[in-house]
Amino acid sequence: MKNRTTLTIGFLALIMSINGPSFAQEAEKKSKKQIVRNNVYFTTAETGAHSLNLNVIKLKSNDGYVMLVLSDENGEQIAVTKAPIVDNKCSVSIDSLPSGKYAVQYYHDQNSNGKLDTGSFGIPEEGYGSSNDARGFMGPPDFQDMIFELKDDVTMKMKTVN
Repeated sequence: MKNRTTLTIGFLALIMSINGPSFAQEAEKKSKKQIVRNNVYFTTAETGAHSLNLNVIKLKSNDGYVMLVLSDENGEQIAVTKAPIVDNKCSVSIDSLPSGKYAVQYYHDQNSNGKLDTGSFGIPEEGYGSSNDARGFMGPPDFQDMIFELKDDVTMKMKTVN
């Protein structure tokens, strides 16, 4: 059984190293013109009447920060923010959003090096998560599993993996 578990973890690591949750890392690298509202960087000037309140829980420590990305249903980055951690939790409010379908992805950058650290097999060593608490099997979650609809103000709790 131990060998099977080792093989499963190894395969998971291989898949994640190919398709790993580099979502926020890539978001930081994009060079779109950004608009800042309430410490959130938006890539669009479009505004709406809704607020998205995100509560990230089960973080390992108060060290570092949470890097969070909001995307539309097509995977296009809408907003990105770097948020502080207090009592192993992080709260982020993104306001002025139009109605639509969105997805959230984040990672806990414990050592503040600006990236999601991974081990020798590509398995994340820092916490990460996504909207709907979507989890992948043998790799990152399917983007479609992260999508939620925003019609009114929404408060969402997300549990950290790892």
